[in-house]
This record gives sequence, C-alpha cells and structure tokens, in this order.
Amino acid sequence: MILATAFNPFGAAETNASETLLRALGDDAGMVREVLPTEYERAGREIVRLIRELRPQAVICFGVAGSADVLRLEQFARNWAETAAPDNAGDLRNGQAIMPGAPDFYPATLPYDAISAPLDARGIPHVLSENAGGYVCNHTFYCARHEIAESGQQIPCGFVHVPPIKGPQEFAMLLEAMRICIGVAAQA
Repeated sequence: MILATAFNPFGAAETNASETLLRALGDDAGMVREVLPTEYERAGREIVRLIRELRPQAVICFGVAGSADVLRLEQFARNWAETAAPDNAGDLRNGQAIMPGAPDFYPATLPYDAISAPLDARGIPHVLSENAGGYVCNHTFYCARHEIAESGQQIPCGFVHVPPIKGPQEFAMLLEAMRICIGVAAQA
C-alpha cells in the first residue's frame, strides 16, 4: 500500500493544487490518500503517525510551490525551517532546526530516475530540485524521512512539488504526472 499525501489551502489561497489533484485521483485499494494540515506541528505528527500505523510500502508527499512552473522532484529534506509566512496555526519559523541534533538532511529514497523517464516520454516538464523550501512541505518531508530512518525501515519516500493549476489542460497533465509518481512508488 502506498501512502500519498497533500496539503490543505494555506494563507489567502482558497485551494491547494496538491489537494485538488490528490482528491481527483479517486479511490484505489492500493493507496491511502491523506490531506495534511498546513501546520508545522500537526503535519509532522500526522505523517509520523500514518507511517507508524500503516507501515506503507512507499510514501510520496505532494505540495504546491506557488513560484514553480514545472513539477519539482525534491531530492533532499533539510533539517531547517525558515519562511516569511506563518503556517495556518500562526506558527512562524524564522530559522530553526526541525529536530535539533538530528541529521542536517535526508535524501529522497524514491527512484526519481524511474519517475523521470515516463514523465519525459509524456512530455511533462519537471526538474530535480535540491531545495524543498523552508515551509511545511520540507518540514513534513523531513519528519517522514526521519521517522523511516530512525525506525530502520526501508520505505522509499519522496516529495513532489506541483505548480499551481492554471487551466484544464495543465490540470490533466499534472494529474497524469501524479499518477506516474504514485505508480512508480508502488513498484519501488
């Protein structure tokens, strides 16, 4: 079973592209879909709880990157939170470790090469990114990777940022990209 997550809207946004796309996937017996709150502490606790309870064969988290024009396959979860905007609970992180004393970063363990090939074949633009940001997306990714590493499990885990949805054609393309990412995660 695959654990796929997204986030609810944050700030002044009425929607979150990651949530919209995840919900559009429909039900699949081989996947658990969860929409996480865009809050540092709650999202971090929830992803850890889900990993512990579900013991999935892979974890793939999705979030929206408002400044992105293409899909971003995030290569690293960094032990650092720093943004100018508070989360939905009003928590503002001005530069601090997510988990003091823990490793500075964890690499993604999803096979991004295996994801890139079908994305390329379908003409879906994407990049490998070395910076998942300093907001709740990176925080959640880091908490997931830390939990997996500390528990000694061999669960592939990664994070994918989607760009904002600008119209029906982009929606269809991003939905196909999400299906590809989840499909590859299921084979990892």
